[in-house]
Amino acid sequence: MIEKPTQPNVPQPTTPKGRATLARILESGREEFGEAGYVSMRMSDLAKRAKLSMGALYRYFDDKDDVFLAIIHDIHNELYTASRADGVRNFKTAPYDAILHANHGYLAHYAEHRKAMRAFIEATMVDQRYTDLWWYMRERHIIRVGKALRRDFAISEIGGRDARLTLEALASMTEQSAYVWYALPAADADILPVDEASEIVTDIWYKSLFQNR
Repeated sequence: MIEKPTQPNVPQPTTPKGRATLARILESGREEFGEAGYVSMRMSDLAKRAKLSMGALYRYFDDKDDVFLAIIHDIHNELYTASRADGVRNFKTAPYDAILHANHGYLAHYAEHRKAMRAFIEATMVDQRYTDLWWYMRERHIIRVGKALRRDFAISEIGGRDARLTLEALASMTEQSAYVWYALPAADADILPVDEASEIVTDIWYKSLFQNR
């Protein structure tokens, strides 16, 4: 069992207006962190973007880390959901298609929130809470694929080594590729099309997992 990282302290408004305000703060936060970065982001700028007074903002969140943890937890859960099987592409009978679908979902969502993900990687360099969350995100993906390999193909070793080592390398490759292709470019015009990116990483995944079968 992997240990869950620090959980966000997210308020639970009971009124429609309160829930709408919370959603506006979190959406504005994605934009503000994405533009300013984790270190430079200021609550005053978030309040201005969300069209709230500072007092109103602090009724929902104590500080910028409360906001950012909530945002990154949401993005993580969205990435995890986007990269899971869809019930149509069966991993056991059509592994390439299933892996392609998973990678496409992950990369498409990463690209959509690429600026917030850039701020997240910045945060992992200065705050252990985000390093722990980053590790947890990787572990969930690795464990899920490892279970599927054992279940559907009885694969526990690859190249005479524990399959987990290959999965760690593949997860790192996908994550770093997403960062290079989507988080680093300054302009949308410079990013690699998600369809092409998905095919590149899927070819590597498939050959690495099944080349000896």
